[in-house]
Amino acid sequence: MKRLLSLFVFFCLGASPLAAQQTIFLQHDPPIQGTILWDRSKDGDQLFFLQADSAGDTLVQFVPSRKVEYIDCDSCKYVYKGRRHGWQPWKGQTFAFTPQHGMLYGISGGIITDGWSVDASAMRYLNRSNFFGIGFFVRYAESSPFRREPRSIQDAYGYSYNNQSISFGGQVELRGYSRKLRTFYYLDLGLGVTYHQLSDWTIKWREEKITGIYGEEYWENYYAGIFDFPMSKWGFAFHAKAGIYTRLTKGFYVDLSVGCMGRIIDHTTSEVVSYFKTSDKYPFGVSLGLRFGKEN
Repeated sequence: MKRLLSLFVFFCLGASPLAAQQTIFLQHDPPIQGTILWDRSKDGDQLFFLQADSAGDTLVQFVPSRKVEYIDCDSCKYVYKGRRHGWQPWKGQTFAFTPQHGMLYGISGGIITDGWSVDASAMRYLNRSNFFGIGFFVRYAESSPFRREPRSIQDAYGYSYNNQSISFGGQVELRGYSRKLRTFYYLDLGLGVTYHQLSDWTIKWREEKITGIYGEEYWENYYAGIFDFPMSKWGFAFHAKAGIYTRLTKGFYVDLSVGCMGRIIDHTTSEVVSYFKTSDKYPFGVSLGLRFGKEN
């Protein structure tokens, strides 16, 4: 009697193949509900499954296995291990699918040419695959460059100054993910404005000028009046940087990036007119920081 009851239950499940559906999570598309046909899927690069159409008819469909993130079968999750191993249950404590983020925040600090900087940012990811994000940034930077003799100060060896700046604006991010390394790699492009506070303009004189009859203070005042060193300035800002951030724990990452963080504080390249060292206008930087946000 028990055997007949078991056969009856099995027959009912077979007659209704969509009674126990699985969820197929894809890498770049919405998930699919269906019943996996394991016998047809285990030896090939296609995942076959049964799905009901709008008319209620059951259709056999398939999707390339490489495009499947994982299959959720309630009690177990399955991942594709290639043609040799096929579909295998994943036995880890945490599942190795691509983390999804609505918002991701970051803070980092590093060195730039002739100085240092600290950044804060927020990024909103717009599409389901989290490949594209848009957000904003705030950056404080400080540098103390030394510029060699410009033509307009013929008796000076060069001069130095302090440049304290704060930049803010918008940015976009393009990123990918390595499951094996549990690491995102990305490219950030940003555009905004910068306010510069300039101070401590100091002229380094040639030795014969320092020992001149008028003295160093006279020549400093004289050339400062001619050269008209600025004390503050507004300008455009941009950055282009590439980096990686690796998962430490759920929703928490360590971030490493390199790139150029340009501050367009002068529109001319003439050495007679430009006050600023080229590397201070377009500093190259390396930064290390943290990113954090809820994983969906």
